[in-house]
Amino acid sequence: MFTLNRTTITEYVNFCNDIQHFCLENNVDDMEALRQYLGLEKIILIGSSYGGMVALSYAIKYPQNVSHLIVIATTASSRFLQRAQEILAQRGNPEQKAISLKLWAGNFENEEQLRQFFKIMNPMYCQSNNRKTNSPDSDQTILSVDAINIAFSGFLRNYNILNELPKITSPTLVIAGRHDWICPPEFSEEIAQAIPNAHLKIFENSGHLIRVDEPQLLLDEIINFLTISI
Repeated sequence: MFTLNRTTITEYVNFCNDIQHFCLENNVDDMEALRQYLGLEKIILIGSSYGGMVALSYAIKYPQNVSHLIVIATTASSRFLQRAQEILAQRGNPEQKAISLKLWAGNFENEEQLRQFFKIMNPMYCQSNNRKTNSPDSDQTILSVDAINIAFSGFLRNYNILNELPKITSPTLVIAGRHDWICPPEFSEEIAQAIPNAHLKIFENSGHLIRVDEPQLLLDEIINFLTISI
């Protein structure tokens, strides 16, 4: 990790665009470099799904820089991979089970194939049919085949920060969707139990994409948490 200043911004952008550097540790240090570059002190950190893993890892490594932490539909260990496959075996249809093999192996061939995955899997990700521009299969969503392949075929298989969660010192809100198939609420429960004074909220009518299923309730919960905590 290097500290950003105006003379190194081009070098930093080129570094971020090089997919060989994509890993959880570099994502965390990228965030810290950005915080420094923007001249921020303590930050409110919000992360969903993989972004939640980055947020948790950042709050563990740089607890002094986080004023509030909000993690949504995420997990603290690689155990979610096996559990998600078990849930898919129970709930999924043959087409969903077949295309998910590419996710577990991390071998999507192109962006169109990845977008097709999200279209087929949408009923697993969402409880509602409210598929607007914030759904992964939307044409306006930017997808990275290389990033998802590297994550699922590599470092996510060894991911485990559960024992480090007590290092987090900021007020923390942990949010889960009751019907989430890939980061089921049991993993949010263990996150909330491990972080001192964390608050757990489970959305009963949501899957993994709470922002699609219950967007206003999600926003209200976040605002309420920040209002009370600040």
